[in-house]
Amino acid sequence: MRYVIFRKGGEARLGAVTGSERVIDLAAGYSRHLATRGVFAAERIARSLLPPDLVAVLEAGPLSKNAAMRAIEQADQEGGNLVTDLANVTLDAPIRPHKIFGVRRNYSLHAEEAAVQESEEPRMFFKLPQAVIGPGAAIEHNFTEKMDYEAELVLIIGKKAKNIARADALDYVAGYALGNDISARELQLDWTPQQTSLAKSFDTHAPLGPWVATTDEFAASPPEVTLRCWVNDELRQEASTNTMLFPIDQIVAYLAQFVTLNPGDAIYTGTPAGVGAFMEPPGYLNPGDTVKVAADGLGELINPVVVAPTA
Repeated sequence: MRYVIFRKGGEARLGAVTGSERVIDLAAGYSRHLATRGVFAAERIARSLLPPDLVAVLEAGPLSKNAAMRAIEQADQEGGNLVTDLANVTLDAPIRPHKIFGVRRNYSLHAEEAAVQESEEPRMFFKLPQAVIGPGAAIEHNFTEKMDYEAELVLIIGKKAKNIARADALDYVAGYALGNDISARELQLDWTPQQTSLAKSFDTHAPLGPWVATTDEFAASPPEVTLRCWVNDELRQEASTNTMLFPIDQIVAYLAQFVTLNPGDAIYTGTPAGVGAFMEPPGYLNPGDTVKVAADGLGELINPVVVAPTA
């Protein structure tokens, strides 16, 4: 399943992207499925199980997943207004996590370009949930003169995890998305004391999307995908996620020692080499730039950079 949040008649809706790049309105499809079977209050039931809130859908677990599958079957049979071409819809962020974590220096070449030693255990930071924006939304260029991009694979937690074994950790992952861990490098690298979490939590500093692909969308678990990032037309980053220093299962089990992970929590798993801070000369983002992050199976996450509004 590739879950999206899209706009229909000005209203947010939960959708699923099909292999033919069409979006199925899941609540509408499931409502139609129930109505054809004479179920009372079909629309209300469908909206409760498939609201435009992927956190709530993940919390509902198998009930919502089964409803989504029935909706897809109904749309495949009926088509019509249950289906819209992906190119014709406006997408929001596919999920609004309650907690967002990030992993620092999770690719050896990135640690090398930063001239720092690799860590023996994951080094974590936090991003504020209000920083999340979706595909097409603008990254606001605030007072920072060192705004940087970081293409990342983002994992989404599917069920409550606390003090779990690493061998079981992948069972707690619902799916994956593309992320861009926008960072104000002054705060992270130049200030004393360093303010990593603040550097990564400005408004709009967490582009996420275009969809959340559930684990069954991939042949391998965790998936092995090649992350790529362009600034305008220049390819800046390109690396396989199988070169992570700390793999997905280790990250999840490590975090679950300290905090309870809940459905919908997001973990930005680190960026490969090629960030702007370590280019010669530095390649920081400026208003007018466009950043694109892409990976097979996860789509494209494109965001323009604009001057931050004053109010």
